[in-house]
Amino acid sequence: MKRTPLYQTHVSAQAKLVDFAGWEMPIQYSGVVDEYQTVRTAAGLFDVSHMGRLTVEGRDAVTFLQLVTTTNPDPLAVGAAQYSMVCNPAGGIKDDIFIYRLAPTRFLVCVNASNREKIFSWFCAKAPQGDVRLEDESGYLAQIALQGPQSPQILRAICPDAADQLKPRQCLETAILGAQGIVSRTGYTGEVGYELYLPSPSATAVWEALMKAGAKAGIKPCGLGSRDLLRLEVGYLLYGNDMDEQTTPLEAGAAFAVDFTKGEFIGRPVLIEQKEKGPAKKLVGFELIEKGVPRHGMNVLADGKGIGVVTSGNLSPRLQKGIGLASVSTAFSQPGVRFQIDIRGRLQDAVCVKLPFYKRK
Repeated sequence: MKRTPLYQTHVSAQAKLVDFAGWEMPIQYSGVVDEYQTVRTAAGLFDVSHMGRLTVEGRDAVTFLQLVTTTNPDPLAVGAAQYSMVCNPAGGIKDDIFIYRLAPTRFLVCVNASNREKIFSWFCAKAPQGDVRLEDESGYLAQIALQGPQSPQILRAICPDAADQLKPRQCLETAILGAQGIVSRTGYTGEVGYELYLPSPSATAVWEALMKAGAKAGIKPCGLGSRDLLRLEVGYLLYGNDMDEQTTPLEAGAAFAVDFTKGEFIGRPVLIEQKEKGPAKKLVGFELIEKGVPRHGMNVLADGKGIGVVTSGNLSPRLQKGIGLASVSTAFSQPGVRFQIDIRGRLQDAVCVKLPFYKRK
């Protein structure tokens, strides 16, 4: 398995390591729920260096990104970021991504770990003959996520400019403990937070500096288990569970990430047709009415007939009930509609609810 620059740090902290998309990653340190509570109340530190980091640069970079993604990066100011998707010609989602505009003609694109090679190859195949330069910087850059209500004061100890200046979905190229990097006010938890992109050799020093700066605030290292629970409560999608190449952005409840006004892009004709007719299925949030824990792959039924499948599910520590995302027939996608989840042969009542399950005050 592949290892991030922080692998030895995780071993020293006695993290439980698992195989995640071919990477040996920490699933937990002190426990999933403990780490979840730490992020909701203080701050947690995540190693997300397994993610892919691609750069798109050149005079035709904007035109290229308009073609291969569902959003329009042209209106983005330098130092701004946006959530987007990459679709195939049938409108299926090849990956969901974040685009950061670092300069008028230079962008950083963050992709999912399991899709890095696929997306980079797709970009290379679709690049025009004009001035577009593509680089896979994943091996050179590490990525650390600092998340939680105490994260601004912790970041201020090592990167005050970013802590004081950045607003949500903004990024800044700046020095991070003497190394040139990028700090963005983005994350996957629903809390105030930052993601730091920095040269791999600097990762351990920055990790240790953030842990030291956050000691009094209660910072803890966190693994992928709590990250998945945190993202589910705010309704953030997980590629491979909640969407794939057989799912369109409209079916995934991500129509907000599609700009139909920008002109042609890969997948647009299919998505236009689906927008006009309405998708046959839709991703929704649901809560169990009875005690239980829904999981990925469980069947969803109504009146004894299958209407969909659970794509993500868990027990919410905040709500103290089973919650999940499910892809269901559109007729059952309105808040308040009831259906049942087949949990190991037992049908348990659930109700469709408006996302997110949790929203930071």
